Order: sequence, then structure tokens, then C-alpha cells
Amino acid sequence: MLNSLILLVLVITQVLGDVCLSHAMKIYGEITSFSPSVILNVIYYLFTSPWFYLGLGSLTFSWFLYLFSVSKMDLSYVLPIHASSYILNALFAWLFLQETITPIRWSATAIISGGVFIVGYSQYQYEKYEEKLRDTLIVDKENASKILVTLPFGAFLPVTWLGVILMVLADSMGDLLNAKAMKTIGDITSFSFLGIFQWLKKILTNTNIIIGVSCQAIALLLLICLLSWDDLSLIRPASAISYLITLISAKYILHEKIHRGRFIGICWILFGVITLSV
Repeated sequence: MLNSLILLVLVITQVLGDVCLSHAMKIYGEITSFSPSVILNVIYYLFTSPWFYLGLGSLTFSWFLYLFSVSKMDLSYVLPIHASSYILNALFAWLFLQETITPIRWSATAIISGGVFIVGYSQYQYEKYEEKLRDTLIVDKENASKILVTLPFGAFLPVTWLGVILMVLADSMGDLLNAKAMKTIGDITSFSFLGIFQWLKKILTNTNIIIGVSCQAIALLLLICLLSWDDLSLIRPASAISYLITLISAKYILHEKIHRGRFIGICWILFGVITLSV
């Protein structure tokens, strides 16, 4: 029950942060150049925008909840459940940002949400099976989107999707390093002031956390640029491709056990991203 509540708050704070950042960038307009003067102008705007502070504060709180979550649960379970934020992102973008959500985009978001449900339900079934097993046996629980970038062999890629790929790679690397660090640091053992302080000190001085946060800072900067180019209801669901990278990393680097239901759910999420790219 506590884990479900933590994941719910994690999703809500992520969505609120995304919506606030998207609203801030819609007010600013499209970033058309990366010259020093333009970059300084964007930085000045962001640091004087209350929407940016609301979004950054919400995402920061969501990040700490994420660290707490991966210290208690598998990364390959937390991140796909986190993908349920995409359906809320689309809904909030439609209600509050007046974005036009096409039927294809709604369908893709629904497919991704279906994948999240499969992951969550398979985890529930897996835990029920383990509980039943423990009862009988002694078991140990272990518009820029139209601009094309030329690629090798004469291929082309919309610049928005190039930005999404770079954001996904940076975010996935950050997730992996943060999760690896939290497996070492472990769950918080005491909720006293001293216990919380010591837990945060371990987090903020861990090399993997520092590098992971740097990767996620790069991903955040790319997200801000992408939100000035295209809709939140496209950008966030498109980033769900990171879950396939996470699945592979969790299995072969973190040595997590990936059972069939979780794998099917993540593949379903990836199918939603492919549908969205159409």
C-alpha cells in the first residue's frame, strides 16, 4: 500500500512539473537559435518565470521520491509505472495548455498506459505468487519537428526526434546510475532528523548519483528545448522509449529478475511510442 502511494505521488509531481515547464516555454515561444545571446536570454527568462520555479520544484520533489522508490523496488518496475504520467500529461495538456490531441496521439498514449497496467498487474500477480509460495515453503525473497537532420546512408530524422533520442539516452544513463547508487546506499533506516540527514548525505556525496544527476540535468535542458518546439503530449510519451533501454540495463547491469509480464508490458509501451512517432 505504501509503495503504491509513493508511486502515485511520484507520478502526480512529475506531471505537475512537466505541465508547469511546458506552460513556461509556451509563454516564451520557440527557441530558434543557440547563439550565446539567445541562450542567455532563455536563462534570464527561466530564472524570472514563476512557472519555471514551480515546475523545477515539483520535478525535484519527484526526483527524491524516485530515489526513495528505487531503493525499495526494482528499477524495471518503478519506471514503467512512472509511464502512467503520460496519460495524465496528455489530459492536462488538453485541459490547461489547450493542446490539440490527435486521435493517433490519444491512441498511442492509451497503448503506453496499457503497457503500464500490464507491468503493474504482472507485478501484483508475481507478489501474490511469492506470498502464496511463502505460505507453503520457506523461500528467500530476493514545428521544429518538420526540420530534418541528415544521417549516414542518406537517411533523415526530424530534429525533434533527434532531441528526444539524446534526451532518452541521457535520462536512461541517469536512471541507471541513480538506481545503481541507491542499491548500494539502501533504504532509509530511520525517519528521525539525523537519520534523514545521514541518508541525504550519502546520496549527495555518491559519485554515481553526481554523474546521474548531471545526465538528468542534460535531459532536462533538452526537454525544455523540445517543449519550445513541440507539444508536451508528444514529447513526454515519446521519451518512453527509455524504458526498453532501462529493461536491458536492469537485467544485465543491475541483475534484476525480469519476469515475462514486466517484459510484455514494457514492449507494449514501446509499441505505443512507435505508434506516436507516426
